[in-house]
Amino acid sequence: MRRELKKRAARGKTLSLQSEPVPSGQHARVEANAHLQAELLQLALDLPIDVGEDQVTNLCLDRLSRMLPDCALGAVVQKPNAAQPRISVRLPSALAVEASTGDARLFPGLPHERIIPLTDAGATLHIAGSEVNLFAEPSFESAWLNHAAQVVGTGIVRARSFEQAELAALELRRLQAKFIQAEKLASLGQLVAGVVHELNNPLTSIVNYSEHLLARLSAGAPTLEDRERIQRIAEAAERILKFSRALVLYARPARHEPCAVGLRDVIEKALIFCEHEFVENQVRIDLRLPAELPAVRGVFDQLTQVFVNLFTNAAHAMHGRGGTLCIAAAGDAQTERVVVEVVDQGAGIDPSALEQIFEPFFSTKPDGRGTGLGLSIVQDVLQAHGGSIQVSSALGQGSTFRLCLPLA
Repeated sequence: MRRELKKRAARGKTLSLQSEPVPSGQHARVEANAHLQAELLQLALDLPIDVGEDQVTNLCLDRLSRMLPDCALGAVVQKPNAAQPRISVRLPSALAVEASTGDARLFPGLPHERIIPLTDAGATLHIAGSEVNLFAEPSFESAWLNHAAQVVGTGIVRARSFEQAELAALELRRLQAKFIQAEKLASLGQLVAGVVHELNNPLTSIVNYSEHLLARLSAGAPTLEDRERIQRIAEAAERILKFSRALVLYARPARHEPCAVGLRDVIEKALIFCEHEFVENQVRIDLRLPAELPAVRGVFDQLTQVFVNLFTNAAHAMHGRGGTLCIAAAGDAQTERVVVEVVDQGAGIDPSALEQIFEPFFSTKPDGRGTGLGLSIVQDVLQAHGGSIQVSSALGQGSTFRLCLPLA
């Protein structure tokens, strides 16, 4: 029995030791410190990575002022290449205090002010108040302020890196814009040469028809054929005007809305423009177009330019030997394409040159006969229309250009 009583007494003593009261205010203080630590950790986690240092500085001061409602807070940030530092302050409403920039202290009206250098950020964090515990060394409060300064400094450094990256990206975009402009100016010479190449055809028509009409008018009244030649002069002049406008608007090209285009009309118009080339080079035309050729989606003038280039090249290839230029077309419902073949009986293209004929300024013609831009323009226009072009050739036998264009 005595042994059992001793055990009970021992247990009672133990219980009484464990249930001794905690000193007054200690629980509240521990909870407050834990709350401050948790809020500071949350601030460190909430720091954004995609804003500038001013936004980060303001965010940190706003959050710290809520954690320390009885303190005045400030940050002095020396920005790179700035003559004066940027000063941001948060003043508690309960204290009648003002910020000063006359000396090292921001808040000379308060008895205590701690200035913590943020070395990596080139800044200082200022905390001022009347509570001495915030500034006594060593203490939880003092260590907490050091941690808070580290959070603010890290945020400013990271924000400054973001701003530098933004400036670098902006400079890169500026350089890209300058490069694009330089590229456009570099291609201007190619464009001008291409326009000259294209203007040569209608100008030749205008000169030839004008000379013919002058001779006819000196002999007598114009015939119906002469009226047709006048119409062709008007069409050729209109084409020159379009080319001139396109050149002027090159820096800001006009929009050409694609629509349904009848290939028969395009090909017949191109044949009219190239008629003088056919006559000069003794070229016969074999036109094999079905009665109902499906329309394609594109821009009429640009497609006309394609066929003018191809027909002109074919006529030049048959220079001195003559021959037949066969133009055949057919719709393919399965591929939703219209296929056009332009076959000449010219001298053909050397196999070593086949891979280069679509490159700008590459030409197999004698000097002064071509610019080397015709086929390059053809390929560019077809690709812009969602089409393609292929070529096959044999020396002494002629060449075949096969064009594919999407149906309207």
